[in-house]
Amino acid sequence: MRRILALLMVAIMIFSFSGCGQKEENVTPESSPEKVQEEKEDLGWYSEYYDAEAMKDVTLNMYGVTDTIRPVLDQFQEDTGIKIENLTMKNGEILQRLKNEKESGIGVADIWFTGGADTFINAAQSGLLVAYKSSQGEVLADVMKDEEGYWHGTSLTLVNWVVNKQLIEEKGLKMPETWEDLLQEGLKGQVSMSNPASSGTAYNVVSAILQTKGEEEGWRYIDKLIGQVPFFTARGSDPARFVVNGEAIVGINASNGDRDLEENNAHIKLVYPKDGTGWWPQPVAIVEGTKNLDAAKVFIDWLLSKRGMETLAKVRNAAVARTDVETPEGIVDIKTIKLFMSDFKANAEKRDETIEEWKKHVE
Repeated sequence: MRRILALLMVAIMIFSFSGCGQKEENVTPESSPEKVQEEKEDLGWYSEYYDAEAMKDVTLNMYGVTDTIRPVLDQFQEDTGIKIENLTMKNGEILQRLKNEKESGIGVADIWFTGGADTFINAAQSGLLVAYKSSQGEVLADVMKDEEGYWHGTSLTLVNWVVNKQLIEEKGLKMPETWEDLLQEGLKGQVSMSNPASSGTAYNVVSAILQTKGEEEGWRYIDKLIGQVPFFTARGSDPARFVVNGEAIVGINASNGDRDLEENNAHIKLVYPKDGTGWWPQPVAIVEGTKNLDAAKVFIDWLLSKRGMETLAKVRNAAVARTDVETPEGIVDIKTIKLFMSDFKANAEKRDETIEEWKKHVE
């Protein structure tokens, strides 16, 4: 034992003397990686790929389905110096654009944030995304992330109905509470729904109905629902706008669980179907072919960190994927809502088949 202790003391002395010969700047706390990490963790985020000097002039190009996350991107720039340009498109358009860019060999996007989980899964299976298992994503539930790291969920999106109470009362109709209630005669031509081929909201509704009711019964119900819809909108946000403007009585909508539409419009009621509703995580991913891979990883790390999730919860007024981030006031209690069991992988694998079948039913 004494021999071992003696050898250890000699080793420590050798290490100490060799360290004395190093330059001063290499041992100062200000320049040590450990000190930098502690400073970032104090702010609620950290990424091993972050290099402030190298990334101060970097701009990331992002595809997404909404501009509402702009303040999140601005906060990221303030924290890191990395700028993000966001180009918004419909869910299906993003997927098709990424496929076109891969075929042409001319990539534009570095990251993809917001959209349907099924399209992200489809993109991963098509070789359009980079697998990156962020250390910040380790705290997320398995259902909120891809097991290989191709995407991570950020916030929860729920399908609900936006109902014009004034028109319901004027026409003497029953306030819809179940999916069957959408088929009542008085709502014929008065239900607004987006197109599943372009809208993640609508595709999720169709796939959830098929998974819940089964293919045969599900398509029978969808045929009846199609008969209630005068035309299908391009974006998932359109139905809510039509209902608010009095152009429809019920709109099939998606939200973060907030009550903003209801609180800001006295004639509007938000309904979560008693017999279940669709849902999905809002993912974020790195696009294959990015020339700013490290900066893209920094964005993923920052967004999934407590700092990023707190910013997202505040900006989008949403329940986020991290359980250590407080849910904002006014968000619907998820425990009071019946959610459809959703197989996002099956949704993605059957997407083309389902869309082709959908087209047959609307023609």
